Amino acid sequence: MAVKFAIVIAAVAAVMIFLLLFPGFESDQPPATQSSIDLEYSRQHIVRTEDNSLVAATAELLIIKDDGSATYSKINGTSTDERSFSVDSDDMKRLRALVEMGFMQVPEHDYVQKEGLASFTKYKLVVTEDGSSNAVSWVDSDSYEGVVPPLITNIGSQLDGIISGRA
Repeated sequence: MAVKFAIVIAAVAAVMIFLLLFPGFESDQPPATQSSIDLEYSRQHIVRTEDNSLVAATAELLIIKDDGSATYSKINGTSTDERSFSVDSDDMKRLRALVEMGFMQVPEHDYVQKEGLASFTKYKLVVTEDGSSNAVSWVDSDSYEGVVPPLITNIGSQLDGIISGRA
């Protein structure tokens, strides 16, 4: 047992020494290119009117391109506010990581609200990665009878944070 442990320690030490002496030793293959990711995120605050129909009191749309350029639009009644800005690289890295964690494999789905609600918030996210798109719609957690997958709500929270920082 002690001999096996000594051999493992010697092997680890040899690899570490090799890496220290030859830091430039890497594959000749070019680095992997990142996939192109565009996001379109909408958030609607829905209310029930006196005639029992559901209408959007406000609607917001955030479009983020792969290069970090973004457009945010908010419609409130008859007024529209639109802004263009750049998403910082840390936010883009977080969004890219969340998408690459498996968003494109999430089945397209619409997580609908419970019956009879007077108001709720509805979200929709469309992600386009290298030409392939995936769309998921959901409502806030208090308005849904189940659990929306955390990956979806985490991306939504990140996008809400970007909106809060720019709105």
